[in-house]
Amino acid sequence: MPTTDYYEINARAYFERTNRIDPAPILTPLLRHLRAGSTILDIGCGSGRDLKWLKGKGFKPSGLERSPTLAIMASEHSDCPVSIADLFEYQPPIHYDCILLIGTLVHLAKPEFPQALRSVMRMLKAGGIMLLSMKAWGGSEKSEDGRVFQLWSDSELRREFGRQELTILEHTRSRSLLGNRDVWLGYILKSGQ
Repeated sequence: MPTTDYYEINARAYFERTNRIDPAPILTPLLRHLRAGSTILDIGCGSGRDLKWLKGKGFKPSGLERSPTLAIMASEHSDCPVSIADLFEYQPPIHYDCILLIGTLVHLAKPEFPQALRSVMRMLKAGGIMLLSMKAWGGSEKSEDGRVFQLWSDSELRREFGRQELTILEHTRSRSLLGNRDVWLGYILKSGQ
């Protein structure tokens, strides 16, 4: 089953599993780098959990989600606009102050990663901020449900960020908030363009 089908077919279960997690540990560091009222695009917004949290902090978030069912659920849950589109095809109505990619690019094959970063950067304002998280280690892994996850080392990601003229403002390494064995690398990045 293609990964996009997984999220559409399992939208309710995915919503329930991810929505109950407090996003504060992930999102609070970002607040140091944004002004009140900043526009934020959450790509792969899933349940809308982060949209709701950011809206409650006075930001202007909107979402982008490939799964139509998740997009509707996220919009209803967060009371934020959510567009249904693919990252590579999306034509944003504005350039954003900040873009979130929280676990969004984990299913992309590594050769597609640079193109994804370029697609995201064209949606950012000059000097915009990006919050990106990826699964740690190296290679790839297949989950019991058939999804393939790309695993990254810090050095691989730093190399890609350098190629795209992204400056690392903050870096974290943390265990998954879902309570499993996954380790996540988190980066707050600033666009040089």
